[in-house]
Amino acid sequence: MLSWNMVWLRALKGSAVLALPALLMSCGGGTSSAPGVSGACDFTISSQPQALTAAEVETILAQGAQAANQIGAKATIAVVDRVGNVLALYKMTGAGATISIRSGKVEGSVPKGLDGLSGVVPSEAAAIAKAITGAYLSSSGNAFSTRTASFIVQEHFPVGVDNMPGGPLFGVQFSQLPCGDLVTRGAGIGGGPKRSPLGLSADPGGFPLYKNGRVVGGVGVMADGIYGLDESSNPGAVDLDERLAQSALKGFDAPACIRAERITAGGISLPFSKSDDRVIAVTAKSLSDSTVSALGARVSFDQYYSAPAILAGTAFGDAGSGFVPDASSFTAGSGYVLVNPANRANRYPVSAATAPVVPGAGSTGSTPAPLAKGEVQEILAQALGVANQARAQIRSPLGSPAQVTISVVDTAGNVLGLVRTPDAPVFGTDVSLQKARTALFFSSPQAATALTALPPVSYFDSNAKAGTPFNISQYLTDPQRGARSFFNNPAVFSDGVAFSARAIGNIARPYFPDGIAGYPQGPLSKAIADWSPFNTGLQLDLTYTGLVTAILAPTTASTNCTGLTGVNNGIQIFPGGVPVYRGNTLIGGLGVSGDGVDQDDMIAFLGLARAGKALNTGVANAPASRRSDTVTAQGLGLRYVQCPQAPFNNSVEQNVCEGI
Repeated sequence: MLSWNMVWLRALKGSAVLALPALLMSCGGGTSSAPGVSGACDFTISSQPQALTAAEVETILAQGAQAANQIGAKATIAVVDRVGNVLALYKMTGAGATISIRSGKVEGSVPKGLDGLSGVVPSEAAAIAKAITGAYLSSSGNAFSTRTASFIVQEHFPVGVDNMPGGPLFGVQFSQLPCGDLVTRGAGIGGGPKRSPLGLSADPGGFPLYKNGRVVGGVGVMADGIYGLDESSNPGAVDLDERLAQSALKGFDAPACIRAERITAGGISLPFSKSDDRVIAVTAKSLSDSTVSALGARVSFDQYYSAPAILAGTAFGDAGSGFVPDASSFTAGSGYVLVNPANRANRYPVSAATAPVVPGAGSTGSTPAPLAKGEVQEILAQALGVANQARAQIRSPLGSPAQVTISVVDTAGNVLGLVRTPDAPVFGTDVSLQKARTALFFSSPQAATALTALPPVSYFDSNAKAGTPFNISQYLTDPQRGARSFFNNPAVFSDGVAFSARAIGNIARPYFPDGIAGYPQGPLSKAIADWSPFNTGLQLDLTYTGLVTAILAPTTASTNCTGLTGVNNGIQIFPGGVPVYRGNTLIGGLGVSGDGVDQDDMIAFLGLARAGKALNTGVANAPASRRSDTVTAQGLGLRYVQCPQAPFNNSVEQNVCEGI
C-alpha cells in the first residue's frame, strides 16, 4: 500500500513547493515582514476580565465611518464582543443592501452551494460574520483575522501552492452556524457562543479587538459588496473591507507578537493583513463628531441587533459571557465551562448517557453498558490533563500550553459534558462538538441508512429560487465517485468501521490524496471544478437547507441544521474527533478543538486512552483492527489520528500515541 507521503513526494517533484523555505518563519521569534510587527511576546495580559464599553464601541464605529468617508466608500460596520453578542451595527447612507457570495473558483450561472448566491444575503449578515470570526478565532496567545481564516480553509496550504494538502482548518467555515443547537441566539446581551449568520468568514475585513492583552471582541466591515476570500498568499492589491476594518480598530489593535504572521502551522507562517501600510488616519471618537454625524445610522438586524442602543460587551470569564471557571469537577485542571448567565448553571454538566447503545455489525452476547457519569468525568479530566501538558501549535510564545475545548457525546449525540481551558478560542466550542458527533455518526452502523433517508437538496439562485434537486444519497451510491464504489464496499458506513474526524476529512477533500492536483475528489467532496470553500460537498449539503433558511428567515431557524438525529450542528472535516468504544461496541464520541490539528488529535486520542486505563471499565479508543486506517481506498490507506512531534512542554517524550 502506498503511503500518503510517497504519493505527495512523487507529485511534488520539481514543483513550486521547492520555494517553500522562503515562507517559513518560527513561531514567536525573528522578525515579521509586516510594518511595526517584531519583537518578543512581552506584552502584559491583564489578570482581570476585560470588556468593551459602549463608548469604546461607538469610537470604533466612528473611526470606521470616518475612514470610509475619506476614501469615498460606503460601509456597513459591525462590532461584537468575544462571545458574539452584536454590540452595534452601523450602516452608511448608500451602503449596499446585499452581497454577492463569490469565491472566484466556481464560474457559471448554475447555483453551486453558496457560491454565486447574490442579491438576497443582507450586507449586515456579512459584517457580523466577519466580526465574529475575528473574535472567535483569537485569544491572548494568537490574533487571527478573516484573512487568516481564508488561508487555512482552501484546497491547498499554503494557498496557491499546487500539490500541497488542504488548509489545516479545512471546513471550519461551516461552524457556528445559525441553525445549530450549541450556539445561542437573539438580539441583546446574552451568554455565548452566539451564532454567526454565515458561519465563520474567509473574506478579508474582520479583525479581533484587544484591551490589555485580552480579546474583547471583533470588528467586521462590508463595503465592496463581495463576500469571498483571498485566493493568493502573495502580496497584492489591498482589500477595501480589510483596510476600513483595520482603520476602525485604532486603539484596540492585537499585540504585535501574537498576530498571525508570528504563528506557524506546519512551519508556515499565517497572514493577518495586507493593509498595515494603508491604514487611514482617523480622529473621530463618537458618532456625534461633525466628521461623521451625517454619514449614516445604526440599524437593526433581525435576531442579532436592535437599534439604536449601543451595547457594552461582556467580560469573558464573567457569568454574563456564558464562559466561567468551573467550580466543581475540573478545578484541578483550571477548566472552564459554559453556563446560563442568569443562574450560573452549567449548560452541559457531566452526565450519564441517556441514549441506548446499539450493537454493532457482528456483535454477539450482551450489549455493553452506555457511558456512565463517572466515565464521562474521567474522559474529560484526562483529556484536559493532556491539553495542559501539551505544547501549543498556534500560540505565541513558544512553550505555551494548548488551549482547547473538549466535548463528549452519547450514541444519540447528546452532550454528556464539555470543558475548556481558560484561553481557548471561542470557535472551538462548537467545533469540538461537531468533531465528536462526526466521529460518532460515521462510526455508527446506522450512518448509511440515515444518509440515504435525507430529503433532496436544492441550491438557491440569486433570486432565492430553488434549483434542480439532488439526493444526498449520491455521496454513497454514485457509481463513479460514491463512497460504496470508492471503497469497493457496499456496506461502508454500516459495517462497524470506526472513523475519526481526520479519516472523514481525508475523503472530504476535492483531491484524493489530499491536495494532489489531477487526482479525483474524495467521495464526500465535490469535484474540483465545482468545489469552493462555499461548496465543499457533503459537509455543506447536510446543512444547506437549514443554513439558507436561517439566513433568509432568522426567526424560523431550526436548532437542527442537518435533519440527522444527533448531528444538529453539522459535521466537521478536520482532525480532532474520535469515537468512544467499550470493547467492540460504539458508545459515544469525543471531540477536541482550538489548537493545531495534531494537538487536537492527540488530546482526544491520548486522553481517551488514559481515561480507559484509569477506569478499567472497558472504555477505550476503537479496537485497532476496526479503525479506518485499516481500510484501503484507491490503493491508499486512510489516517486515523496523527500526534505531534515533541508534544509536551518540559518533556523530551516522543511517540506518545504509539501502540494505543
